[in-house]
Amino acid sequence: MPTSPNIRAATSRPLSLRQPGLAAATLGLAAGTLWAGAARAEDADQAVPATIVVTAERPGANPHADPDAPYKIDRSGNARLTEPLKDTPRSISAIPRAVIDDLGALSVRDLVRTQPGITLGTGEGGNAFGDRLFIRGFEARNDVYIDGQRDPGVVSREIFAVEQIEVLKGPAATIGGRGTTGGAVNIVSKQPVAGNFVTADATLGTDRTRRFTVDANRVLTPEIVLRLNGLWHDSEVAGRDQVWNRRWGIAAALLLKPVDGVDLNLDYYTLATDGLPDWGIPFDSRTQEPIKGIRTKFYGLNSRDFAQTRSDIVTGRITAEATDSLTLTSQTRWGRVRNSYIASAPEGPNLTNPDPALWTVRANPKNRNAVAETLANVSQATLRFDSGALSHTLVAGVEIARESVENQPFAFAQSETVGEVIVPAIPITQLIFAPNANQPWPLFRTLSGARTKAEVGTMAVYLIDTIKLGEQLILTGGARFDAYDIRQQGRSAAGAMTRLSQSTGFVNWNAALTWKPVEPLSLYLAWATSSNPSGEQIDGNGVSYGGLGATTASLDPERNRSLEAGAKWAPGAGNLLLTAAAFRIEKTNARVNDPVTAGVLILEGRQRSQGVELGVAGNATEHLALFGGYSFIDARVIESTNAAEVGGRFPNVPRHSASLLATYEILDGVQLGGQVFHSGRRYGGGNVAGNGSLAPYWRFDAMARWRVTDDLELRLNVLNIADEDIYDAIYRSGTPFTYVAPGRSALLSASFTF
Repeated sequence: MPTSPNIRAATSRPLSLRQPGLAAATLGLAAGTLWAGAARAEDADQAVPATIVVTAERPGANPHADPDAPYKIDRSGNARLTEPLKDTPRSISAIPRAVIDDLGALSVRDLVRTQPGITLGTGEGGNAFGDRLFIRGFEARNDVYIDGQRDPGVVSREIFAVEQIEVLKGPAATIGGRGTTGGAVNIVSKQPVAGNFVTADATLGTDRTRRFTVDANRVLTPEIVLRLNGLWHDSEVAGRDQVWNRRWGIAAALLLKPVDGVDLNLDYYTLATDGLPDWGIPFDSRTQEPIKGIRTKFYGLNSRDFAQTRSDIVTGRITAEATDSLTLTSQTRWGRVRNSYIASAPEGPNLTNPDPALWTVRANPKNRNAVAETLANVSQATLRFDSGALSHTLVAGVEIARESVENQPFAFAQSETVGEVIVPAIPITQLIFAPNANQPWPLFRTLSGARTKAEVGTMAVYLIDTIKLGEQLILTGGARFDAYDIRQQGRSAAGAMTRLSQSTGFVNWNAALTWKPVEPLSLYLAWATSSNPSGEQIDGNGVSYGGLGATTASLDPERNRSLEAGAKWAPGAGNLLLTAAAFRIEKTNARVNDPVTAGVLILEGRQRSQGVELGVAGNATEHLALFGGYSFIDARVIESTNAAEVGGRFPNVPRHSASLLATYEILDGVQLGGQVFHSGRRYGGGNVAGNGSLAPYWRFDAMARWRVTDDLELRLNVLNIADEDIYDAIYRSGTPFTYVAPGRSALLSASFTF
């Protein structure tokens, strides 16, 4: 098992991503080995034929998607959702591999920034820099799952080994456990399938992207199937100076069939990243918007700033078809994620000089050096049986998990203390219109004597039943009990120790009624709850970031409840799914400051997020494929002990957002398409929106795909065609800055199938 990073490891670049030859050679050797094995396959029946449809599906097609409409997902990759998505009574945005490719997305972050109802937040001094997501206005950075199990650690995730990404909207505690207030994200990984194939993709971009992936599947024997995915990536960021990132990864999945009816899956996933972190540009305090004319400027230091991550995740799963009606599964996962960085925040701009050329901003360092580990098991039974006129699908399960996050920050790289006081060890000032990333940094990168470790233990049981009353009525109900234990200890650089803990338990439930007046149409009404125990965001340093603190250790969990009414319609041949839903989520006992005793929190607040969502996915005609949606969210503070917060909007949540991806087959094997995305105005702030805001914007992308031969496909993506100034999120502090989304870029990809 890898050891924890020490000072020497922290000061070097152990991932060697500046030497691409080794990673590329590894991928080539692995692909070549499987290719050669596939070429010797004796059983031609094992080969998966290439099926050309609107989105040019290739071998290894998504088993969860509609084979005639790859933009449409038929079933979830989560075994706790047993019904087809069109009959599942909740909003689920299921993003298939075909959509990911046609959008030109190269990471989860790329994908999320174009999805309505989901917004990006900023990594901060008190929580990890990575995929910080908000769903329907609520924090979801620790509500990310891989194949139904919570993903260890907060990092920026890749998509090279992803089959589809499912965004479950609304409280989902019976499915995912603690948190999941606004929803959860489930990443479904590629698994071994029937047939032999090797698909290699090469991508070149105007932002200096060089990306190579391989997806190889080999039926070694009738009882053994291996699938291997590999990645090597090197790029800069369109419209940003200095910024670069490199990463490589391998995902190996082995399927064993020791006896009939029993499958054993063994997976290993590793991803290493290296890059220069980018925290964007400063705000203009006079206009309360980003300073104009500096979108490309970078305010960090090449000699100090860095970002490295390493993920290693091992998963074992046993699936047994005990009888025709009983399926038993047990999945165990061990994961270790290291997230280490020093990043410069452009804070405190000084705009007082009459000459704008002399305006300055501080490059304040924020840092983290954390290791997250998880050991978890989820075991469940799925039983199908009839009880008189009722048909049941019963899912019962047990989950046990141990998670820990240990953070030992870097010395002399802290820019924030209590009260948002800026105290960098050596202040670095940059000219706003002419920053110099090559300024010297005289200190060595060393680890502080401070250390914080949080450990969470969970034991849970759950029961979900889907009851069909004939062909038209479906009742769904479920309950889950979680025993939650968190222990946190910290040591200051001076050696002072602090210890906090909490043990609690909570029950959550869901219920829904689905009516199918005709087969293509499902109408539903659904209720659900979830809970937010203290310290659930275990990467957070401090209460304001969701971590455990002295003011929350004795508090009961926050409670959430939701009501959703919706419709799902698959007209005609069923290759297109249209969805609509109206929802309300209420946090009934939000943590707020005690108006009597300073520094004490009480559960007397109330928050509400309500709105409407629309969605479309699939083939509208034989040649036209659509994927997109619209989201209206009104998220506000309803009650608070601070009267100034009552009625305030949630920060970083636009009221309106919408997207539509459309591709059309103009000739046999030739598709043209594009996406339009719109986001309404977003406001910064902490608990409630402040005055700083990001203007509404439109983004336009284009795509062209050409199947040259059965074995060669070319794809061109042009992203942010108009080169709009687009910003991802606003930092929450009193001296805000904003993340900058990429400018215009073009990606040319070639896909070879062997």
